[in-house]
Amino acid sequence: MPDFPYINARVRAMKSRLLDAARIDELLALPSLDALIQALANSPYGREMQEALTRYTGLRAVDAALAQNFYRTTTKILSFADGKAKTLIELVLLRWDLANVRVLLRGKHFGVQDAQIEENLLPAGALSEAALKELLAAKDVPEVVGGLAAQGHPFAPSLAEALKIYQAAKEELFPLELALDRYYGTSGLTLVAGRGHNEQVVRGLLEADIDATNVKTALKLQQAGTLSHKEKLRHFVTGGRTVTEDYFLALSDPASMERGVRALGAAGFPVKGIGAPPTEFERQLDVTINRAQRALYLNDPLGIDIVIAYVAMKYNEVVNLRLVARSKALGISRDRVRKEMVGV
Repeated sequence: MPDFPYINARVRAMKSRLLDAARIDELLALPSLDALIQALANSPYGREMQEALTRYTGLRAVDAALAQNFYRTTTKILSFADGKAKTLIELVLLRWDLANVRVLLRGKHFGVQDAQIEENLLPAGALSEAALKELLAAKDVPEVVGGLAAQGHPFAPSLAEALKIYQAAKEELFPLELALDRYYGTSGLTLVAGRGHNEQVVRGLLEADIDATNVKTALKLQQAGTLSHKEKLRHFVTGGRTVTEDYFLALSDPASMERGVRALGAAGFPVKGIGAPPTEFERQLDVTINRAQRALYLNDPLGIDIVIAYVAMKYNEVVNLRLVARSKALGISRDRVRKEMVGV
């Protein structure tokens, strides 16, 4: 039965194909999108780039190639594993299903064009490119939820229940997003309740995600008008390590936010950037979490640490290449793109 020593040996070989900082900088210096496409066609992304060019052109071809490469990478890692190791890796990859479903729900809720929604999808877990395209074809939020049920996705039952509230509450998106976050946290923590090293590492990953979700939500509640503590705590997701209900309530009120920030900082939560525009703070927080995941590569060489770190590195590479492609297509300056890049 393959376990992490075997899996990690294969993953280390895959890591050797990641593009280093110098190569990313070379791609950023290319004069045009066409030049970037040619360079990617002669890189580890060559197979997917050639396939994408049979269906698309320009920026859309690059996005399709990067997405397909990321999905093949994650499914390849899964192919190395079975048993408990595979279950844990699937749980790690469920984070991308969570992100993709949230993008779809928000896009359909706010009437965003399908092309714009698709730009923000990145298959990695159970939702393949084909599965995401089926969901993208849905005309509205209920059809997305119905599509997940038809695909047998584990998110479907929780979303189906939340859909009733969504439809009864003048279609406020909160019940659906809360259902997603709670299912992800509760079901995931149940799977990693053991004391083994790998369970502890994945549990830490889940707890960090839950903490980050609660902080982001608490800061958004500052704009929600006058709500009672009980109403605010309806938005709280249990299972985090650092962000308690008291910290959550403190952050949700401008009058007590400073106290909440001090308390969280003392407890070890990365509070740098709180007070910046919400999108910038959320980005900084996501970068901090990603950095912690990449740092796991130096931890236990026989545990799931290597897989988590490598997937985080690969994700960074794909995100950075998407930024490079947009810089060529939209004329964004190199300096601005460099500031947005992660892990380079």
